[in-house]
Amino acid sequence: MLIKPNARLHGTQLAGWKPTSVAGARYEDILLDADAGIPMPDGTVLRADVYRPKTADKVPALIAWAPYYKDMQNARVADEGGVVTYVASRGYAHVRIQNRGTGKSGGTHPPMFSPQEVDDVICAIEWTAAQPWCDGSVGMIGASYLAMIQYFAAARKPPALKAIFPFLASTDLYRDATKEGSAFNEFDTLIIFPMSSRLGMGPPALRHLLSHVLDSSLSSRLVYDHAALSAVGRFCGAHYRPDEISCREYVDFMFDNIYDGPDYALRSAWSVLPDIDIPVLIATNYTAIGFHYRGAFEAWHRLDTEKKLFIGPTAKVYIPWTEYQEELIAWYDYQLKGIDNGYGELPAVRYWLNGAGAWRSAADWPVPGAQKRRFYLAGRSDDALDKHALLPEAPAGETELSFLAIPRHMVYIKEIERYETQVLTYASEPFEEDTEVVGPVKLRLLLSSNAMDTHVMVRVSDAAPFGRPRHLSWGWLRAAFRRVDEKRSTPSEIIHDCTAPQALEPGEPVVLEFTCTPVANLFRRGHRLMLEIGARPDVLAPEREDEIAFFNWNAPPYPARNRIYHGGEEPSYIELDIL
Repeated sequence: MLIKPNARLHGTQLAGWKPTSVAGARYEDILLDADAGIPMPDGTVLRADVYRPKTADKVPALIAWAPYYKDMQNARVADEGGVVTYVASRGYAHVRIQNRGTGKSGGTHPPMFSPQEVDDVICAIEWTAAQPWCDGSVGMIGASYLAMIQYFAAARKPPALKAIFPFLASTDLYRDATKEGSAFNEFDTLIIFPMSSRLGMGPPALRHLLSHVLDSSLSSRLVYDHAALSAVGRFCGAHYRPDEISCREYVDFMFDNIYDGPDYALRSAWSVLPDIDIPVLIATNYTAIGFHYRGAFEAWHRLDTEKKLFIGPTAKVYIPWTEYQEELIAWYDYQLKGIDNGYGELPAVRYWLNGAGAWRSAADWPVPGAQKRRFYLAGRSDDALDKHALLPEAPAGETELSFLAIPRHMVYIKEIERYETQVLTYASEPFEEDTEVVGPVKLRLLLSSNAMDTHVMVRVSDAAPFGRPRHLSWGWLRAAFRRVDEKRSTPSEIIHDCTAPQALEPGEPVVLEFTCTPVANLFRRGHRLMLEIGARPDVLAPEREDEIAFFNWNAPPYPARNRIYHGGEEPSYIELDIL
């Protein structure tokens, strides 16, 4: 089918640079091979939509692999495989494949990221490279699920796969998806239906028409509306009817495998990252803090291959993925077409400096030369409702403050909030000069609870003299999973052993060490560092103005009174990297 490219792009397109050269002229005419069949060794046939330029020349191919409706890909509704007609117009075949047992693809849907799924991806890469329109070079494209699967494919080392560009890719299925901070994440309910659905959106002509009518504004508003996301999750859980295999996979995640272990490791990219030997462009943005963000830093530390990393600003547009399409083309022009466009000379790390509104670069992450600075928690009074202090030195005396841990959805008397708090707030003195804080954020809290387990949620912000604080970073941990896994931890993140809980002794203080999401922020002179500590993720969630995608999870597990201790031999503090 011959179609006219609809290549509207939204959002940031290049991460702080411009290519010095580009591939030849754009292709005006695009061909679509709808529902192309890809045979698997067992006789199962997967279905793909192949968008490619109308040319006699062979072109590289970019594979977008996911269980989500491929029919939505060019309707600009909800897919994360990039702008297919823009990619094709720049001289690439865009191959959007629906994986086994979903959409129009045959077979039974395997567990996500299982060896069976990766086997299928490798077969699809080989099939793509062998097509008469392909020059034998293959890359991969897409965000979220479509990015996560790229690591598994690259680790198998298929000869045709030359480079990958995982944008917003989680690397730990336990910590980043099903059990945020070892608490159940609502995201599972949101994804289980589309993963198992065989619905479609009608013939290609209808999809192409929709692509000229629809845009991303509705999707973007939904992503930033946490109440709406929760409502969608509740609706899916109550009304959608996935098949038995998908339901059993959901039960396995949510009820049977409640702790981390070998099954999660098998289906988490962190376990295969050291096996990758092709070039990787790792990319994330601050919008992904609630889900995919941390995976970029784990990938950076675990990959031992040619690699680059960029961390972009929050995204005005998230679904469908229309950001960084020019960056993607420049990366693959360099890696697959051999075009000397300046990509090889780019610094290893590029990041958006919030507060300055500008790109910065570094030779590594964390940024070399950064100095660690601690701010110690201190009480200004005995009233937990007051705003308390962050001091450059540990306070001489020992004090404590308490907050209530109220489980989400618990019915309670709201009047108590006049006298008690769910959130403790601390703030530093105003910065005396502009200060760049770039890197990991570490918390060390001395905490006790009158329950056998509790949840801690923290939010770090830039507080100007006037106006709302600008929220920068979040961290979370269930206290029963406080044991640090030294072997898996990285310079950017403290990773905890979530294989077995350690119950709290009511009233007995314990040390909690954990990291918040990495930051890059310019604190202007007169601004303050603000730290909020509570128990409920929804209470300290990002606000709509933050433009951050965030899925609530069910925490804390029990009603409790939690106490934070200041000073003494085990002072509580927050540690930042200062440039």
